[in-house]
Parts: sequence; structure tokens; C-alpha cells
Amino acid sequence: MMPERALGRSFTNAWYRELFFLRSNPLDLALVTWLPLLLLAIVAIQLSPSVMRNLPIAVIDQDGSATARELTRRLDAAPGLHVSDHPTDMQAAQQAIRERSIYAILLIPRDTERSVMRGETGKLIIFYNASYSTPSGAALREATSVIQDYSGRLAVEQSAILRLGTVRAPPIAAQTTILFNPQTSYELQLVALIHPALLHLIFMVAIVSALGRELRDGSIGPWLDGAAPATAAAAIGGKITVYILIFMLWGILATAYLAGLRGWALQGSIALLLLGYMAMYLAYTGVALLLIGLSLSMGRALSLSGLYAGASFAFAGTIFPIESASRFAQIWSAILPYTSFSKLLVEQWLMGAAVRVSIPHIFIMLLFLFVGAAIGLPRYIQAASRPETWGRR
Repeated sequence: MMPERALGRSFTNAWYRELFFLRSNPLDLALVTWLPLLLLAIVAIQLSPSVMRNLPIAVIDQDGSATARELTRRLDAAPGLHVSDHPTDMQAAQQAIRERSIYAILLIPRDTERSVMRGETGKLIIFYNASYSTPSGAALREATSVIQDYSGRLAVEQSAILRLGTVRAPPIAAQTTILFNPQTSYELQLVALIHPALLHLIFMVAIVSALGRELRDGSIGPWLDGAAPATAAAAIGGKITVYILIFMLWGILATAYLAGLRGWALQGSIALLLLGYMAMYLAYTGVALLLIGLSLSMGRALSLSGLYAGASFAFAGTIFPIESASRFAQIWSAILPYTSFSKLLVEQWLMGAAVRVSIPHIFIMLLFLFVGAAIGLPRYIQAASRPETWGRR
């Protein structure tokens, strides 16, 4: 038989062997079918509101003036805010924050309107709960924007009154323009990143389980023992390809959900994004081969997989900044394939970066495959002829 045919037959046999196993084992089948769907759906539903609206805040109006009432009205009319409480003092307002019924407090001191009428600056104070940085930060930005807008309007009116129409434009003005994700959508930013974070974790668990159970059950011997290294590698490739194709379908579904059903336009190349998905799965295949090859234990490899892949989202640097983190965090981020994938995703989905900008991330992810397979694959194949390595939990 031609070597190419032997490799192809070994690949195909392993492919059908794995499909038959999945069909016969509901728990393993659930890991790659309805469990990913359930997790993706939960994330999608939780973040479907897209943009934070009606964040509750409190206004302490010590001035009681028309200016204070108009500012309060404008705050409540802002789409991102809702003035849900009007406490009389800071003690009551702080209690509301501790009860998490509001995220921020605006204090309008006495004589604020008098200061404005004199052409002076009325000093307002905003307190916000940094323990919940995301909603509180959004409330702070929205409130600040409303106050600045109203302040500008008052400045023009008061200048016209005080200077009888000789209003001088400010010598320097700054205009803020959002370049990417102008809607400031948390759905687009988070769902696009959390979906692949979930998928690569489940994928790695599935690969380690598929390879580890052969060692645990002792079936690796009848499966690979006596086969040439290239033939054994082809068989392992056939087993793994089943999962790569399944999870590529999940990646396509996650992309179609955001771009098609939710309407978030992909600014760059969808082909490059899907190539990034493929490279990410290949990278975690390499890591799975490394872990199972070094440990020769399904249980240990699964534990290490959860630790390694489970922390990817926090250390990728796309949500929490990694530049000012500790050296350990920066190194940990660098040895995670998801870090490169998340950069590619943001560049292509949100920023519309050139292909040449994102292609290096593909090569970085493929490096994980080559290094992991070079170390772990030979040890895994050798275990087929070493019965003392079988049966480990």
C-alpha cells in the first residue's frame, strides 16, 4: 500500500472511530453539542441589551434652585441615567450606594445658582461606587457629559447677560470622537470576546478528554501500538479533526449571531477572522498534546487545561489592561494563544485593521501547535507500547 494511502486510511479510520464513540456516549457528545450552545446562549441573552441604560443615580439638591432642577431633569432624561432617589443628606445617599440601589451621587451645594448668576463657577461633586467599576464608570461618564453640556449652555447665556452680547469663544476647545465601537456597545465588545473564550476552553477539554481516555482505558495500545510514527500521527490527527470541525462550526455560529442576527457589522475580513478561529483551535491542540504527552494522565491534563485556558479572558489584555500589570501577568498573557486571537478579533471586527497587521497573530498561534506537538506527540505515541502508563486517572 502506498504510504499516502496508508496515512489517509489511518486518518479516516480514526475519524469514523471518534464519531462512533461520540454517538455512543451522551456525556461526551453533550460536551461538543448542546453544552456549548447553552453557554453561548446564556452569554448572548445576558448581554443582549447592548448598551447600559437607566443606570440609577441619586441627586442631593441642597440649592433648590431652578438651575438645580433643570440639571436634575436633564440627568433623568439622559438615556444612560435614571435619577431614582433624592436623598436629603449624604448619609442616606451612601446607604443607598451600600444597598446597591444606586451607582453614583451628585451633590448640588447651596448657592450654586447664585455663583452661576455672578459669573462664577458652581462646583458640583460626584461620588461613584468604584467597587462596580463598569456600571459606575458608565454612569459617571454620562453624568459628566450632561453636566458639561448644560454648563456650556449656561456659560453662553450668562456671558450674553453680563457682557451684553460680547460673548468670546473659548480660546481652546477639545472635541472627543470615538473611533471604534461608537455605540459603546458592551454586547459587541464582550460577547465577541467571551464566546471564543468559552469555545476554546471547552475545545481544549474535549481534546484532552479524547486523547486521555485512550490512556485511561488502555485502548491506546490496540489503537496505535505497532503503527509507524507517521501512521500513528495521522490517526491522532483524524481523531482531533472531528473536534476542530465541530468547534469551527460553533465559531461560525457565534460570528453569524453577532454579525447577522444582531447586526453588528464586521469592519475587517471575515475570512481572516475565521482563519483566526482555526489557528486558535490548532494552537490549543498543540497545548493539549503537550499536557497529555508530558503527564500521560487524563485527570492531570484536564486539571492543567482548566487552569491554563480558564484564565485566558482575564489575561488577554483586551478588557483589563495588561501593560501596567505585573511581570508575571504579562508573561502569562504572552503564553496564552487566546491573547493573540483576541487581538486579531478586535482588529478585524471593531477596527477594520489591514490584513498585514493581523496576520502575525496567526503565526504566533501556530507556533503553539508546532512546539506542543513536537514535545507532546512523540511521548503520546510511545505510550501506546508502554502498558505501565495505561489506566491512570
